[in-house]
Amino acid sequence: MAIARSALVRCPSVIVDSASCRRLRLGPLLLALTLGSACTKSDPASTDKATAQPGTPAAKADGDAAPADSAPADAKADPASDLPAAEGILAKATEAMGTPEAIAKVHSFYYRGTIEMIGQNIHGDLEIWWKDGDFFMEQVVRGVGEMRAGKLGDEIWAEDPINGRRTLSGVEAEQHAWASSLLLAAEWQRHFDTARTVEAREVEGRRIYDVRLSSTSGLEVTMSFDAESGLQVGQSFEQVTPMGTQPFEVRFEDYREVDGVKLAFRQVIDAKIQQIVQEITEVRINAEVDETRFGFPRTGDVVRQPKAG
Repeated sequence: MAIARSALVRCPSVIVDSASCRRLRLGPLLLALTLGSACTKSDPASTDKATAQPGTPAAKADGDAAPADSAPADAKADPASDLPAAEGILAKATEAMGTPEAIAKVHSFYYRGTIEMIGQNIHGDLEIWWKDGDFFMEQVVRGVGEMRAGKLGDEIWAEDPINGRRTLSGVEAEQHAWASSLLLAAEWQRHFDTARTVEAREVEGRRIYDVRLSSTSGLEVTMSFDAESGLQVGQSFEQVTPMGTQPFEVRFEDYREVDGVKLAFRQVIDAKIQQIVQEITEVRINAEVDETRFGFPRTGDVVRQPKAG
């Protein structure tokens, strides 16, 4: 299996704020995908990561996998000594997303969605083709332009109106890789070295656990989970771009089941200077994906959409 489990966060998307010309990359998918990361170094991107360090004994958290909203920042925190192990929280999140059999069957997906920049009347469309860790993403924002990104093997690339077409490296490449995962909680060890529970909060009568994933490169992302349902309700990280870092907070809403896997069909992204809503309009699990466009377009190539069967 080559996907990652946690809300649909990790799928990467890129938006340009026309008012400030600041490039905003939205993980968590989104992506993750959302897509889904802070950095302090610029080490080369790696593919597989080591096992997470052990934590304290995991707390038992039973309950139905009901949709959950995000956790406000002013929620009440518990002492660190009372925190359950991150591995247990991530395992519960994996179980909440679907059965092991349903997850094991996922080797590719096609994703179509919409993007809206709140208060600016800016709208866009996003499509992602993914297969066994490699992907091609294309986003069209009306009045702004087209943005693309892809991964084939160890090579990760991006193209946008501001930075042009380029090969990515270091933490920026790592971010694109983890953000393309459909379900990060199940496959976090592929992209990160350690997982640690950093906080427990009470939010509107619900208990929320914050788990921080870290890699040796300095890459970090904090995932928030509903203790009862196990579902991911939020995520925070700093996006690294050629123009510096940009903090993001994402919340996941409107969970639906697709081929036995629960996905968040709505992501609300707070980029501090702008709020963006990303919604799924179509998801096809195990779609036939043309991989010929995953790789870096060479000189003279025309970037075309791959077909999704």
